[in-house]
Amino acid sequence: MSHRKKTGITIALSIFICLIGLLGSIAGSLRYAMRDRAIETLAREWELSQMQITKIADRMSMALFFVVMVDTPEIDGEGAERLLDAEYTRDFVAAKLKDFRDDLLKKTGKGRIDFDDIAQLEEEYRDAVTQDLQYSVTPDDMERYETTWDNLALGQRFILDTYRNDHPVVFAAARILLSNGFLILTALLTVAAGVGLWFLTGHSFRGHRAYGAALVIIGIADCAMSASCGFMAEAVNHIVDMRSNLMTLFFAPVGQMFLILGGIYVLLGAVSIVLSVLTRRKKKSARP
Repeated sequence: MSHRKKTGITIALSIFICLIGLLGSIAGSLRYAMRDRAIETLAREWELSQMQITKIADRMSMALFFVVMVDTPEIDGEGAERLLDAEYTRDFVAAKLKDFRDDLLKKTGKGRIDFDDIAQLEEEYRDAVTQDLQYSVTPDDMERYETTWDNLALGQRFILDTYRNDHPVVFAAARILLSNGFLILTALLTVAAGVGLWFLTGHSFRGHRAYGAALVIIGIADCAMSASCGFMAEAVNHIVDMRSNLMTLFFAPVGQMFLILGGIYVLLGAVSIVLSVLTRRKKKSARP
């Protein structure tokens, strides 16, 4: 094979590595933020009662919005805050987030919140709910709350299948990119490209300088994305018009994984470049 052709293949492989490596980094970082421990941490530290979303209620915290929605004179803002910040509420939120994650990745059909789930939570923790609200919720109250839930079509807003049916291509792509199979494939393709170059250059690391440079580029890009996660959280908050630490909590592990992967890519890239340089020098010194 001619030198020009080998150079062309090396450049093509390097570009391919950059693209597949970046996709793998993004998918891997997002999956890291979706693991059970990350979700539990998010649910535990999320300031749910103080969250504000202007599109839902202008300048009104979730606690105050809850008071308005239930329209029960005996329930005040302080009681609503205690309820929304209670450990049983956080456990409920964590469990539901895991259900939505599993539904997104595996189409389990569990990505939804029905009023029955709310009713079951109230029934299971009735004594704690009464203590937090300083009010005992009656069957008539629950019936009225369910009517409000139905009138506002809140059940439809909390069903992942609804959004999946509206945007099938987006959700299909997300399911593929976030799958374990895709993550494994990106790792295998990255390694396979390096092995392929080794065979292409006659069982030598001579052509791995471009390969190493591609890995370094991926690593630098990962580190840049890690540093920008705070801006990403602010951007999402601005788009949704939300005041909450939710996005900050979500992007924190994403940024951590980007940084870890970035360091790994830079290290592997540097090793590849060094091996390429040493191989070339060794070849030159071996010439008569």
